[in-house]
Amino acid sequence: MIRLHLLVAAVAIAILYGSTYQQFRFFTLAHPGGATDAQHYVAMMRGTPIVDPAIRQFRWLTPSAASLVKPMADAIVDDDELSIRLAFYVVNFAFSLVAALALFRLLHAMHFSVLLSLLGVCAFAASRVTVLVTATPMADAAYFCAIAIVVWLTIEKSALALALMLPLLALTKETIIPFLLLPFLTDMRKAPVMWAGLAAAAATFVISGQVVEGYYSGKDAALAAAILEHAADTGQQLARLFTIAGIHDLQNGFSLLLPLSVIGVWLNSRHRYHRVPVVVVATVPIALALALLSGNFGRMLFAAFPAVIAYALITVEHVTARSAPTAIAEPR
Repeated sequence: MIRLHLLVAAVAIAILYGSTYQQFRFFTLAHPGGATDAQHYVAMMRGTPIVDPAIRQFRWLTPSAASLVKPMADAIVDDDELSIRLAFYVVNFAFSLVAALALFRLLHAMHFSVLLSLLGVCAFAASRVTVLVTATPMADAAYFCAIAIVVWLTIEKSALALALMLPLLALTKETIIPFLLLPFLTDMRKAPVMWAGLAAAAATFVISGQVVEGYYSGKDAALAAAILEHAADTGQQLARLFTIAGIHDLQNGFSLLLPLSVIGVWLNSRHRYHRVPVVVVATVPIALALALLSGNFGRMLFAAFPAVIAYALITVEHVTARSAPTAIAEPR
């Protein structure tokens, strides 16, 4: 098992490094392109006031980790901006690597073969969204990592481990909150330790937001007010979703995996290849709701990667099993 995990880690590192290095190497804070949030996270790392947008006070984990890595980056490179980008790159690379390993574990727990589970890891690691959030100073790599951990530990019914992780996962990004409730869709809700973990996560989230608000933010940053502000634009975002530009944005992180996933849903309903747990399926409506709320369709929908990748793999399994059943199929 250790050798298998080392193999998965090696594959994930190879794909992540190969897909993200170019973005990291040529990204600049002066011209961030589609990663304008990076300027805010760099300011947070430096401890300078953040006045817009307000809710970034809840996303301090990645900038704080990058600030701890920066002295080591300074010893490697002379340029200050390159050092900052390198510090974020190291932190986000670690988060994406852990996310890839957790994704492999959850896919394998769903009885996908090792080869198909590795293919799922490759699909995650090579995604445009993964490349963006790994190679630039963003906070989303930690967020996706948290989602993968929640779904994996829920599928494996590791109540104690998940309960202990919830307070830390709550610090990744405020959008992780609905995903922290996923275990309570299962029998894990009967475990008192899970309720204790959820209470600790809620307390950690609220207290940390209050503590860092004065340090990072220059104005009141009520999360509820920010949510209501975004909710007011939901109708407009929904209309945009059905335009060519909206559809193109929506598939940003998945590309052809989305139609493969839709086909996989149909195939699995007919042939029952895999039992897809409710916690995996539930990532789709949560991610879609967050996408409509934020207006950033592609990056926010990517939070449904456990479901999209799993169903896409079912399509791959269906097609390949007919030509090479012994190589792909794995006993249930």
